[in-house]
Amino acid sequence: MSKQHLKVILLAFILLFGFSNILPNYSYGDPTGPYRNGFIEGFIKSKGEDKIEIEEYDGTVHILSFAEKVFFVIDTIPASYDAFKPGMEIYATLAGRKIDYMESYSTVFPGYIPEGGKVRNGIIKKIDRNEIILRLPTGKEETYFTSPITITLKNGKNVSLNTLYEGDHVKLFFDDIDSTTISRIEIEGKSIMVKDLYRGVLAAADTLENVITLTQVEVFRNGKWQYYSSAKSIPYSAQIPIYTGGEKVSYNHLRYYRGKTVYMAIKDFFGRDQIEKMVIKNQYESTYSDKIKEINWYSEVLELQNHKNLTFNDGTIIIKNGRLVDKYAINHIGQDYLYEGRLDEIVKDRIILKDFCLLNRNEWESFDEEKELYYDNDINIYDLENDIYITPEEFYTKDYAVDENSDYAKEHGLKDWYAYIYADGDRVSSIILKKKRDSLLSQRVTNGTIEYIENHSLVEWRISLRDAKDWSSRKDAWMAKNAAVMVMLKDAMIVKEGKIISPEQLKAGDRLYMVRDGSHAKVVIVK
Repeated sequence: MSKQHLKVILLAFILLFGFSNILPNYSYGDPTGPYRNGFIEGFIKSKGEDKIEIEEYDGTVHILSFAEKVFFVIDTIPASYDAFKPGMEIYATLAGRKIDYMESYSTVFPGYIPEGGKVRNGIIKKIDRNEIILRLPTGKEETYFTSPITITLKNGKNVSLNTLYEGDHVKLFFDDIDSTTISRIEIEGKSIMVKDLYRGVLAAADTLENVITLTQVEVFRNGKWQYYSSAKSIPYSAQIPIYTGGEKVSYNHLRYYRGKTVYMAIKDFFGRDQIEKMVIKNQYESTYSDKIKEINWYSEVLELQNHKNLTFNDGTIIIKNGRLVDKYAINHIGQDYLYEGRLDEIVKDRIILKDFCLLNRNEWESFDEEKELYYDNDINIYDLENDIYITPEEFYTKDYAVDENSDYAKEHGLKDWYAYIYADGDRVSSIILKKKRDSLLSQRVTNGTIEYIENHSLVEWRISLRDAKDWSSRKDAWMAKNAAVMVMLKDAMIVKEGKIISPEQLKAGDRLYMVRDGSHAKVVIVK
């Protein structure tokens, strides 16, 4: 990790703590909706030769068959039915109750990869003419180049390369696996020049004229709020994101928040103020100005150099270098990581992961290289096969990583083990060891709040998760479930404050971020 102290100017970092008080919803989705609408979206739960089980985003499950003629597509390219795997997100159209078209996008373990293709995800660190320096999720930096035939896309539309800025999150595509020349760039998230940041009391929200009226209006200048005007009217639209307590607010419900303090990121639109993002004050406000020391993306907590811990979420207004950006553009010194991979080498204070994956922006991203990580005596190590905690000495002296080509390994039938690793930068804080690798394609990321926890006589520890949401990579958004989600904790790595804890240490009301395979949790992080 870089030890350079990156200067972070918190022009506006309005942090809203906690979630809205939404009661758990036990109603189920409309089981006839897809047949009326003529399409279905969700996750593949299981496959048969002529039938497929699909779970809609709200949790409703359908078993569907196929029409006589079906068109299958992955990454806009015709594919076979065999290329679709459980866990993939799909969109399908229906002829009656049968699928006649089904499409998906490849993920970390894609059903289809164009021959010789390569993809890189990361944050733009520097742009110098046709040279782009990309910071990968692992912290490594790589240099790539654009050419006159490089295609640049934003929100599905072809745009100029001039719209690309340092700090943008991008996905780079290459026609050849060894090429450094980019064939296509997809710009993800917002990067919009901000004119001002306003704070005021919401006096009126006219949905007919699409105008918001504020009183006691202040503007954020030179690190503090300053008087702007006693009242101000600003046009707005149904497309602007409105949040309170990390939850989206309906455009039509804005009028119910009259009298509340609101924060607005404003851009200049042909000489007029236009709202680009709005946050309704949920609890209290404090102002800090310091460098960001460390970020935990999974629990959405950052630590400043003065040791203040602050939460953030999708509703947080983040302005960097005068531009409204998404949360992943925040600079930092340290970061928490969640890895999965094969243990290729273990020595006294170091491990080498091979063919590893990193959980990046709620999705597993694979790397065909080695990753070196370090550990010390404070590491938590759990051997899942033998159901025991082991010491660092046992970790590097036993056969968790072997030379599989050696006579000793072949004689004793030894293979490298696999691991889920929770790391603070390059330092491993917790690790869970297992002999066989999980199928990451069938896993999804879920967050929610524990409604209750119990030690069941048949399945051992399990939790009921309310206000649950699954991450959709197709929609790049959290999709709410219509019912509480029951999750089994057996064999899961549960992490709180960087340490492995037991299920009985969880309690109702804990907010969780988890990786799960169906109803079985693999990794659980207590926020």
